[in-house]
Amino acid sequence: MAKRTKDIVVKTQFNINGSRGKSVKSFISGYVTRDAATDASVSWVPPTDRPPVHGDGVAFTLDATAISRDETLALADRAEELFQKGDRAIQQMVFSFSPEYLTESGIVPEGTDVLQKGAYRYQYDDVRLRHAVQAGVQAMCEHEKYCNPQMAAAIQSDTMHLHVHAVVWEDGMSYSRKRGREEKGVLKGSSLNKCSSQIKRSLESTKDLSCIPVQQYLTPYYLKEEEEPFFVQEPEFVNEYQKILEEMRKQTAVQEMQL
Repeated sequence: MAKRTKDIVVKTQFNINGSRGKSVKSFISGYVTRDAATDASVSWVPPTDRPPVHGDGVAFTLDATAISRDETLALADRAEELFQKGDRAIQQMVFSFSPEYLTESGIVPEGTDVLQKGAYRYQYDDVRLRHAVQAGVQAMCEHEKYCNPQMAAAIQSDTMHLHVHAVVWEDGMSYSRKRGREEKGVLKGSSLNKCSSQIKRSLESTKDLSCIPVQQYLTPYYLKEEEEPFFVQEPEFVNEYQKILEEMRKQTAVQEMQL
């Protein structure tokens, strides 16, 4: 099923009991979040307790802007566990955006040339786009009456069109969307409309064309050093935030000593 506007195209198909592939785990871990197509989020802060790995910061969920590779694999394992029961409909979704709308909504800077595949890499505001998709999928799930919706998604920039792949599933003990003994697979057209409308509403309400924080601007020195970077070093706004937190901790410690 596909819902199309001039700005956003939402396509979805469901996989139940192997109707479209025998494994959703490999679809999430090997296709949706694959290295060649994805970038780590500028919001991702590398952990200090272990070396970074390929895939850190690539995937996002309904409530997390960026997750580690280990967390991505754990989500894929859980989706596979439910899928193997044979009665769960796993939604495989794709969100595509017109080049004009990406510029108009402030996701891509004006003047960005897209002359070949992969030209969007490091050239888009991944955080706002992730948050918008989160809001859209959440609205869709609420309209469909999901009990405990889960999502594993990633932005892909390896083609001529910037797009997002999302795998959505019900992780409740039971499910309200029933078709006989199975979970209903087909989503309502009105649900997809709510999804795309909420994505647009989110992007338009957060638009600020004066500053588009793309990786090309935030970490130019790092992108030049590594041909295929797999994580993003702490950008300046993260450093400043950490300084504020540290100052607050010091002030709290001083106040406690004075008591």
